Amino acid sequence: MNEPQQSFNKALKIMMGLGLLLPFLVASYTCQIISSSLLEKVLLFGTVFIFAFLSYWIVVRTIVQFLEE
Repeated sequence: MNEPQQSFNKALKIMMGLGLLLPFLVASYTCQIISSSLLEKVLLFGTVFIFAFLSYWIVVRTIVQFLEE
């Protein structure tokens, strides 16, 4: 009986982990390539991280809603 709930919790943890890891990696890589000063890196990292996180979250929510139907 607990198997679906455990698998859901495991999937949720994986999605949240990827939701933080993937945008972090994208933002870090982008900052290394584009910016030179520390202030540029911080501003660019924040912007790219937020954009990548929101993009990931929108895609995940869309897939979850599609699977629930």
